[in-house]
Amino acid sequence: MRMRNFYKFTCVFLLSLCAKAQVPTATITSINNFCTSRTLTFTANSHDTITAYSWSITPSKTVTFTTGTTDSIVSFQTTNAGTYSLTVTISNPAGTKIISKLVNVTRSAKALFNASLSNQGFPAQLLLTNYSTNSTKNYWVFDGNFADKDSSGIFSKTYTASGSYSVMLIAKGPNGCDDINYYSFRIADSSGISLPNVFSPNGDGINDVFKPIAKGMRSVSAWIYSRSGVVIASWENRVNGFWDGHTTGGEPCISGEYFVVVEATGFDGKKYKLKGNITLLR
Repeated sequence: MRMRNFYKFTCVFLLSLCAKAQVPTATITSINNFCTSRTLTFTANSHDTITAYSWSITPSKTVTFTTGTTDSIVSFQTTNAGTYSLTVTISNPAGTKIISKLVNVTRSAKALFNASLSNQGFPAQLLLTNYSTNSTKNYWVFDGNFADKDSSGIFSKTYTASGSYSVMLIAKGPNGCDDINYYSFRIADSSGISLPNVFSPNGDGINDVFKPIAKGMRSVSAWIYSRSGVVIASWENRVNGFWDGHTTGGEPCISGEYFVVVEATGFDGKKYKLKGNITLLR
């Protein structure tokens, strides 16, 4: 009777060991979009006790693992689009199992643009040119205002107040493989104006006109007087106004010294009144 119970106990014990020591199984999961130049993370999920993991991938030439390859989670990046075979070998005392997953990696969009600011002070014009690649759509977003986005390839925006600004380009890629690029800049917070004291309207393309040196101006008016006190040229409320060395009737003025009065108002509310002499050279 005792011997029979011994054999019965032994069989139950062995069956119990066999039931617990099973060859492991697992599934490979990920929550990423599979895009080039992004970190792709995968997990080997198993209900069994795993004692060892070993990850590999083919082709491996353009792949860089950003984590180790001997844990349940692995991360890597690749610069090439295509289909990759990701494999994890899992082990426990009962044996080894190899699980594979095909990973189809899409080439990401690349958000590229040139930003050119016409002036450090205001008013300033920002000119944007989009050079993005592998994108299906592109959007300019200014100062985080997504409600006012624009999809033009070339876009200009005028800033008439000082402050810190930003522009973001969103390049929409296939399969959610998007990219974003940023540009931040500051517009100087004060207006200013000064007068040159000589110009030479001789048609050589160098210093041919008299024009106030201004930044941040809302309006500029000017009057040019002869030596006898007669107004011979003027403009009003023109920020880009200038004198080309002729009278209002189109007659060329002779070389010599003239008197200038300039009144201006900046976007910051400052008002200016400048007086000075300007020498005309022919």
